[in-house]
Amino acid sequence: MFTLKFAFKNIISRKSSLVIILFIAFSIAALVMANAVFDGTRSGIEKTFSQNFTGDIVIRPKVQFPMSLFGDETPVTGNLSELPQLVPYSDIYSYVSQSEFTRGAVPQITGQAALRIEEKNFGAYFFGVDAQDYLKLMPGIKILEGEAFGDDQNALMLSKQMLQKIQDDCGVKLNVGDTIQLAAFTGSSYTLRAAELSAVYEYSVHNDLQDKIVLINPDILRPLIGLNSTEIDPSLFTEDNSGLLENLDEDGIDGLFGDAEDFDAEFLTQQNEAQAPETAAAQAQDGEKLSNQETIWNYIVCSAKPGAPVRLAIKRLNKEFARREWPCQAVDWRAAAGMSAQYIYWMRLIFNIGLIVIIGTGFIIVNNTLVIAALDRSKETGALRAIGAGRRFVALEYLAETLMLTITAGILGCALGVVGNYFLSNGSIHFGNIYLIQLFGGETLQTVVRASNIFGGMLLSFALAIVAWIYPVRIALNTSPVAAMEAVR
Repeated sequence: MFTLKFAFKNIISRKSSLVIILFIAFSIAALVMANAVFDGTRSGIEKTFSQNFTGDIVIRPKVQFPMSLFGDETPVTGNLSELPQLVPYSDIYSYVSQSEFTRGAVPQITGQAALRIEEKNFGAYFFGVDAQDYLKLMPGIKILEGEAFGDDQNALMLSKQMLQKIQDDCGVKLNVGDTIQLAAFTGSSYTLRAAELSAVYEYSVHNDLQDKIVLINPDILRPLIGLNSTEIDPSLFTEDNSGLLENLDEDGIDGLFGDAEDFDAEFLTQQNEAQAPETAAAQAQDGEKLSNQETIWNYIVCSAKPGAPVRLAIKRLNKEFARREWPCQAVDWRAAAGMSAQYIYWMRLIFNIGLIVIIGTGFIIVNNTLVIAALDRSKETGALRAIGAGRRFVALEYLAETLMLTITAGILGCALGVVGNYFLSNGSIHFGNIYLIQLFGGETLQTVVRASNIFGGMLLSFALAIVAWIYPVRIALNTSPVAAMEAVR
C-alpha cells in the first residue's frame, strides 16, 4: 500500500504526467476508432456479398481447383471448365435445409453464356435458381420492374446496370415481357435458347462483376450449357432471327470464350439440318428426363438464422459431410464470392496498413516518452536505495507508476474512442466513389464498436506499461547509490 501511495504522489508532483496520459489516451482512442472502422469495412464487405448473391453459407462439390459461385476460377483455363454436380443432391439438400443453423436454402446452377441483342453478344454469368425463393434469401436485391419468374416460366431477370448497358450499346429499349435470345458454347457446337424478361432488379451495393449476373430459370440453363442437350432449338429459326447464326461469333461470344475454336456458322447450320430427326427425338425425351434433371445442381446457397454462429455452422456441416462420405463442403461467403471479392480485400488491406503505420508511430513515441520519464528519475531512485529502499520496492514503485499512467490513459482513450465513433457514425459521411461504397457496404460510413475493441485498447495500455517499465527499471537498479548521491550533491 505504501508503494502505491508513493507512486501516486510522484505522478501528481510531475507536470509531465498529464501530458503522458493525454498522449496515450489519444493514441488508444485512435486505435479504438480505427478498429471500429475496420469492423465496419468487414461488415460492409460481408453485407455487399452475403445479402446480394452469396448468402451466408454455400454448399459446393469438393474439388481440387479454386471454385466460386462464378465457376472454376483457375487462371486461363477456368472459364470453360465443366463444373461438378452435388451428389447425392437430394440427401444433401434435405440435411442442409433442416439444419439448426439455416433459415433457408436454394439450389443453384452456374453457367456462362451470352445474351444476343440486335446481333450483339453480351457475356454474362447465368445463375439458375428458383427466383422467388432466391429473393427471400437475398434482401439486397430489389425488384424495380416486373416480378420474379415462376417455376413454369421460361424467363430470366436482368440487373438494372446490365439492362442499361445493353440498351446503350444496341440503341434499343427492352421491356419486361420481351424475348431475349441466349447462346452458349457447349464443347462442339453452340446451343441456342430463348427466354422472356420477367423483371429488372438492382443490388443494394453493386460491382462490375456482380452486374453481369443473370438470374434464369434452371430448366432453361441446363440445356443451354449442355447438361441435358447440346442441340439447337428448332423453334429459334424464325424470320425474326434467321440471321442469328451468321453473326453469332462477331462480338461477345469470342470475348466470353476466348479459348474456344473459331465458330463456322455455315458448317453448324448444315450439321443441324442433317441432325434434325435426332434433335426432334432428343427433345421428345426432355419431359422424361426432367425428373432426373431436377437433381442436377452445382451449389446450395444458404442463409443463416439471425445470430447463428456461421463459422461453427460451417465446421459442423463439413464434419457431418465427412462422416456421411458426401463429396461436398460448406464454405463461407468469402470463398463463395471468389476473385470478385479479392480486389475489395486489397483495398481494405491498404487502408488498414495506412492506419496501422500512423497508430504504430504514435505508440513508439508514447513508449519513448514513458522511458525518458523513468530515466530522468534514476538519480532519485539511487537516492532511495541509498537510504535503505530495496530493489523490490524500487521495481514495484516503477511498475505502479507506469500502470497508473497507462491504465488511466487507456480508460480515457477508450471513452474518447467510443464518443468519436458515435460522431463518425452519426455524422452522415457519404461516399460517391463506387469502390468506397463497396468497401463500407453502403453510401454512408458506419463504424462498429465491439467489446473486443475496448478490450484490445485496455490490453494495449497494459502492454505499454510492461514494455515501458522493463528497460527503465533495469537502468535504475543498476545505478550505484553512491553515484546517485554524488550526482544529487
